[in-house]
Amino acid sequence: MTTLLDREEELAALRARLEQDNSLSLIYGPRRAGKTFLLQHLLSEHSDAIYFLADETTSAAQLRRFHAQVGSSDRGGPAWNALKTEDWGQLLDILFENETGTDAPLILVLDEIQYLLEQEASLASILQRIVDQHRHRNRFHLILSGSALGTLSALGDAGQPLHGRLDLRLKVNPFDFPEAALFAPRWSKTDRLRLYGVFGGIARHLAEIREDQDLAANACRAILSPMGPLHEAPLDMLRVERLSSRAEAEAVLSSIAQGENRFNAIAARGNLPSSRLDYVLKELQALEIIERETRFGDRQGSRMARYRCRDPFVEFWFRLVQPNRSALQGTSPERIWSERIAERLDGHMGLVFERIVAQALQRGLLQDSLGPLDELGSWWSRDGRTQIDLMARFGDSLLLVECKWRADKNAPSGALAQLKDHAGRLPMPKNIRHIRFAIASAGRLPRPKKTDPDPPILIGLSDLLPKNRLK
Repeated sequence: MTTLLDREEELAALRARLEQDNSLSLIYGPRRAGKTFLLQHLLSEHSDAIYFLADETTSAAQLRRFHAQVGSSDRGGPAWNALKTEDWGQLLDILFENETGTDAPLILVLDEIQYLLEQEASLASILQRIVDQHRHRNRFHLILSGSALGTLSALGDAGQPLHGRLDLRLKVNPFDFPEAALFAPRWSKTDRLRLYGVFGGIARHLAEIREDQDLAANACRAILSPMGPLHEAPLDMLRVERLSSRAEAEAVLSSIAQGENRFNAIAARGNLPSSRLDYVLKELQALEIIERETRFGDRQGSRMARYRCRDPFVEFWFRLVQPNRSALQGTSPERIWSERIAERLDGHMGLVFERIVAQALQRGLLQDSLGPLDELGSWWSRDGRTQIDLMARFGDSLLLVECKWRADKNAPSGALAQLKDHAGRLPMPKNIRHIRFAIASAGRLPRPKKTDPDPPILIGLSDLLPKNRLK
């Protein structure tokens, strides 16, 4: 089994539950984020565990497959194989009561359980009864896992059968930049940033990276090539979701990737009426494919909002791969990369770099000097004249950050003056006593002037790549 990268906390939480007499755990997150891989590492330590992967077939067909799978495990045997039942409740009751003659508790994993819940409406209630009846009688660990974010995240909510019964609720999120950079630790710092901008943070996508090849070769082989494993990955993602219109979802994602991030601009580019666009946007938000961002200091429901793809890979694909798919049928991926993508990659990396800097601030980059981070966001004016890349509040201090993706170049000398000019037109939040400025750059940072009474905070690549994690 290949190395499990940066899921130590999740694995430790699951191991801790398995040390108890019994437990009910829920693992959920976006598709391809690494849930099944995490479970495989956990179960490699427990050879007698039962792992069942549900699919989209009927409930009866899944029950028969589950019965056969248990029969071939250490928990099965002649008596189990002789069972004749088409009732999930009865079958699970027998499994949980079955004595194996060993000291090991029953470990049962139901993966992609949303398919079972769709086909067997009473399954959540059945699991509630099973847990309640056997919690104090038998040793067991029941792990539910799946990718239907809305369905799975609500399993333990008030009014749901499993409310109050979950011992662990674990969401497996896509990797942030520092974790993604672990997939190519020997690449240059700027190429590790570009890696995140191209492959994003989905574990399954990052697993395609070959460190002995450069970024261009990896992108051409895995993404641009029509035979590449990720060539249609965003479309595959949409195909497996329960969307009202996949074509409209594609149109919305394409519009956002091309820079149309406001509601009216997306509607115009995608030729969608407002009511339909509102519905499609909410669908994509629920699936965590896109996110709705309001301005720093505004209410969550503010109409001054913009939309972004949550994962850089999706934005890269719809911005730079989708428009070239026809050309890729008759032209080599290497030529498309060099002539059509490489020169536009820096334009794509601008917003990606802002995201990377924001992640560093959320992880406590300036906590030692400024204190705990209370709020983080961006700010823009209606007329587009004023733009603050990042605003961060630390108590009564406000930090304004200008992010400059200028890899291997000097950060512009006028960046600080431009930031202060924009700050002068900014409606200042209440209870702010101190204002600080910062310049973040992927290139060479400007030297602070000795005569400057309030020099800016400088954020460079060494700050974004923690020394204790990456060299």
